[in-house]
Amino acid sequence: MPDQQLRIDRCVCHDVTFERALEVAKSRSLSLDQLADELGCTTGCGSCEPYLRRCLATGQVVFHEIIED
Repeated sequence: MPDQQLRIDRCVCHDVTFERALEVAKSRSLSLDQLADELGCTTGCGSCEPYLRRCLATGQVVFHEIIED
């Protein structure tokens, strides 16, 4: 069961919300790699990558569980 107190909603290295990343990706039809080049997401510690993958696949922008790649 997801922990509702846990809230993961951004790339912490670049302070980019998943909502913003999704908006940019959709508006410009960007892949995850292109999004990384554009916003820097996934290029720091990399812990946001599984969340961004799910975000781009499902549209989910807030996560209440740890996703391990």
